[in-house]
Amino acid sequence: MIYQQFQQSPLQTRISGPRAWLTMAVSISLICLSLFLLPFVLLFGAITLGCIMLFSRIYVARHLAQLNKTAAQTQARAAQAASSQYDDSMQLVRDPYAAHYQGRTFEHREDER
Repeated sequence: MIYQQFQQSPLQTRISGPRAWLTMAVSISLICLSLFLLPFVLLFGAITLGCIMLFSRIYVARHLAQLNKTAAQTQARAAQAASSQYDDSMQLVRDPYAAHYQGRTFEHREDER
């Protein structure tokens, strides 16, 4: 009498009746369906991420060009205003070969001032 609970299978009491079997079948079918659809979901996510990256590159490039254009116009106005304030004797003389030395380190010559 004491060991009567061990004589029956524990799954018999848990999974009993048509509702429990139907629930188990639906859950197993949903798991199989999700495993089948997982590669397609990942592919859709990768395509969506690629589209978002492409759109953001175009969007950022357009706004960066607009920002650079505005900055160049502002700098041109500032340079024009600065040149109107000073006379021509105060203009800086730029090195005509500055692009040649750009990005390089070179020694200072003593004879240049």
